[in-house]
Amino acid sequence: MNTTQHLRILLVEDSPTDALLIEEALADVDDFTHDLVQVQRLADAISRCGASRFDIVLLDLGLPDAHGISTFRSFRERAPELPVLVLTGLDDKSVGLLAIQEGAQDYLVKRNIDPSELSRAIRYAIERHRIAQALKESEERFQLAVSGASAGLWDWRPQSGAIWLSPYFKEILGYQPDEFPDDADAFLEAIHPLDRDRVQTAVAEHLEQMRPYDAEYRVRTKSGEFRWVHARGQALWNHFGQAYRMLGWIIDVTERRLADDALRASREELQRLSAGIQRAREEEKTRIARELHDDFGQQLVALKIACARLDTLVTSSVGNEAARDLQNVYKLIDQLVVSVRRIATDLRPAMLDDLGLIPALEWLVSRFSERHSVRVTRSIADNIDFNDDGATAVFRIVQEALTNVARHAQATEVVLEILREEPRCVVRITDNGCGCAPDCRPASDSFGLLGIRERAWALRGDLQIRTAPDQGFAITVSLPLDIIEARVGNAACGRSNEMR
Repeated sequence: MNTTQHLRILLVEDSPTDALLIEEALADVDDFTHDLVQVQRLADAISRCGASRFDIVLLDLGLPDAHGISTFRSFRERAPELPVLVLTGLDDKSVGLLAIQEGAQDYLVKRNIDPSELSRAIRYAIERHRIAQALKESEERFQLAVSGASAGLWDWRPQSGAIWLSPYFKEILGYQPDEFPDDADAFLEAIHPLDRDRVQTAVAEHLEQMRPYDAEYRVRTKSGEFRWVHARGQALWNHFGQAYRMLGWIIDVTERRLADDALRASREELQRLSAGIQRAREEEKTRIARELHDDFGQQLVALKIACARLDTLVTSSVGNEAARDLQNVYKLIDQLVVSVRRIATDLRPAMLDDLGLIPALEWLVSRFSERHSVRVTRSIADNIDFNDDGATAVFRIVQEALTNVARHAQATEVVLEILREEPRCVVRITDNGCGCAPDCRPASDSFGLLGIRERAWALRGDLQIRTAPDQGFAITVSLPLDIIEARVGNAACGRSNEMR
């Protein structure tokens, strides 16, 4: 259901006869209803427009206080938001056309006005003004967007080759707006020669295959240097599938590219240093192993000589000398144990110093899982501040326990727990392997368990073992927190050394 439009009309006319003719013509209009307000002077018209709302103004160009085109210009300056229909005499048509060029919506010759023509002119003037205002607002929004954007905008017509480049686009290239032409070939020439074909290919694929246009490339600036830009664009196609317009933007990403390059170089340097550190570690391990071999070998040679003498003396039945040499053998064995322990002390994992206990354990567990295809579930407390002795002991306990799993357990899953249970730290390693019967319990002096037991004992801890056939194997080591934590690390070190 259509509703008849109601208009408020301001008539600016000083001739009573002409005003009456217009009023009568309006009375015969059926397309809309209206309220008509008449004034005779330009000043009164401007005043009324400031105090009341009107939909259209019918403006005579010959008034007591204004005449000719200056009448329209003055009114337009003070009330630019209103549509104006200019009224002229028979001899003023040229002035009416000039008024249209300066913003009037239309003009009418006063003595030839009929209702249908007046109705059409009013409706046309209002609609044309509405469209013009919408276009102006759209252009203003676009200009605000362009001026406020941190991107350089471009608008290209592929068929004609015409292009528009925003001022900020040219600023990215180091130019003032009037220094760089709105020319597609000029911009193509500014693209780095090594990137030009790639950019042209990307644009062609977008226009012909409608693929997204998103590219990064280098452009030459006014100073001759090259900067990286990130470009995106979107074409518009007609119903024949032909691209008739393409709009897009570029942003300067030089700083990000430089940061990416620096980060990549840093990573490569870090990898190189890591490889160097790994080589140094292997060399250090080789050195320590060589020293251990030499020291251990010398002790064994001495032990063999002593045993040979003991054998000779026993054969000759010289009992007292044999007893003394036997004591010497025991002393040599003790020295051998001390020597091995001294060298073992040097074998504190370097990664504990580089990474800390928890990352070192994560590395150890990951390597174990990958090598033996055993899934390890971890629960490691992060509220224990281990001292050097405590961290080394826990790392070695876990390492030896996992070694035993790999050698004997035939397990597929391991649970590693390092918990703070005041006043102790509990280290528990449980597997789902074959286990063993109580009467086949692993010997307490087996290599792995012996090492775990000695480390626990050295720090005043204790060791518990739980196992059964086909029910896995569990090792639980309990260590006093006041011995292994850093706040009393020095005292703990002293007590450990005394016990050794």
